[in-house]
Amino acid sequence: MPFDVAFSLPDDERIAFVVALGSLDGRRFDWNRMEWDEEP
Repeated sequence: MPFDVAFSLPDDERIAFVVALGSLDGRRFDWNRMEWDEEP
């Protein structure tokens, strides 16, 4: 996604894209803490 598009998104949509892409990479996001889980 181009930077100009990414930075024009509302905060909630931007975090959704970040979490979705991170999840595809095998990472896990803790929605209660709003941060990535530590790698085991």
